Amino acid sequence: MLEHLTEFIGRTHLVVLHFPIALLIVAALIELSRALTPRIQRRAAEPFRPGITAITLVAIALLSTAYAVVSGLILGFDEPAKVDLHRIFGIATGVLVLALCVSMLAALRATSRTPALIYLALLGISAVVVGYTGHLGGNLTHGTGFITRPLAHIFNREPAAADPIPIATLNPADFALSQAQLDTYLDTIQPIFDNHCIECHGAEKAENDVRLDAIEYVLDPTLEILVHGDADASEIVYLIELPTGDPDIMPPEDDADPLNPDQIEAIRAWVESLGS
Repeated sequence: MLEHLTEFIGRTHLVVLHFPIALLIVAALIELSRALTPRIQRRAAEPFRPGITAITLVAIALLSTAYAVVSGLILGFDEPAKVDLHRIFGIATGVLVLALCVSMLAALRATSRTPALIYLALLGISAVVVGYTGHLGGNLTHGTGFITRPLAHIFNREPAAADPIPIATLNPADFALSQAQLDTYLDTIQPIFDNHCIECHGAEKAENDVRLDAIEYVLDPTLEILVHGDADASEIVYLIELPTGDPDIMPPEDDADPLNPDQIEAIRAWVESLGS
């Protein structure tokens, strides 16, 4: 029961993470607008103080950031090293928001400009960092450049996706495979991926930076989706063998046709064969 509850908390990260992003950016815009208001609209001798709206937003942002950090660490506990940068920025965001709240309290009681300037600076930095942290999270779930790719197309600056190695030039020795293992991949495994997987894991869209449109990507050790000779330890096999209805099953039931038992067994057998 505790395990399932913990898993639930981890998954709520995908919902809660939006709160601190929106709250801190809106608070920063509000306070920037107030800070730039001509001083004739405020008492000349009175230093800038945080507004009640910003105080409320930042207080809620602190609570939601704390929850987002904890749930994110739970969700990504067993994730590969590529998640580390997102983790670091997530924790940094939590520290920044806590420091922001301290500076906000100091600015409320201040008799000089310095605490207010520190508060405004931390608010702006927090808004930028939380936005960038969200961007890193989007790259993890949808692939690097997911947000900016449409703009790159507009300005014709989209880097060309790496072309798969032509089949005619594939050398099994380059992948530590036998010719039979390579032939099985080309004849059986790649067609399964082509029909069920590359819509989300191809050159144009590579969710979690996973591409399944060519063998060099499938066997890429940095992806950590496949363990040679051990299907039970391979993430790709684990995901396709999940029971119907499981939200993590691959391919997602709402996006693509499910794999049939023969296809699942073919992938499992091929992964197992890589150990020989």
